[in-house]
Amino acid sequence: MATINQSQFNKSRSDKFLLVLNLPPILKDISEQYLGARENTVIIENSLQFSVYGSVVPSIRIPEENLGYAGQSFKVSKHTRPAYENVTVNFTIDNEFNNYWVIYKWLDLLNDEKESHFNGKDIFKTPNVSPKERNQNKTLTSPDLYQTDITLYALDEFDKNKVKFVYTNAFPVNLGGIDFSYRNADEIETTFEFAFSQLLVELV
Repeated sequence: MATINQSQFNKSRSDKFLLVLNLPPILKDISEQYLGARENTVIIENSLQFSVYGSVVPSIRIPEENLGYAGQSFKVSKHTRPAYENVTVNFTIDNEFNNYWVIYKWLDLLNDEKESHFNGKDIFKTPNVSPKERNQNKTLTSPDLYQTDITLYALDEFDKNKVKFVYTNAFPVNLGGIDFSYRNADEIETTFEFAFSQLLVELV
């Protein structure tokens, strides 16, 4: 992402957030650092930074509860957090389609395009265990294998990190379509949606 100085009152730029993914453990076995490693069986770990725009931080709710007293209602906190809604990230596809490929392979891990079950391409290998037995073994399909933390950095006008949002135990649930037209000179954009368990916020 290019470094562009701008006034703090200039709101014309839309990519003021940077999304960083850490690979889940099961995908690290097929990751490569080298940007030229373009193979169908690997993903490029260095491509996991997304210049994003749109709504990327969900609402944070701790709801109230009504207590009846003397014909009236008094509100108190429930001291609970409902499940967060999934987050949909708009992002620009890089010219090698590497960032798109990472999300695609992640979804393919969760449900293989041909075998239609978890880890159909046998990325996570265990000696003397058949793919069918592996898919039925809860320890081998543990969420820890395919979930990871996703970090979103909010940037200031000088592209310095100011706030960090950490989405824990995240995994993708949807990869958007690609719309392209030669009549439009803009870069190719799409979306991906991910589910997560907790949202942690920290000043940087």
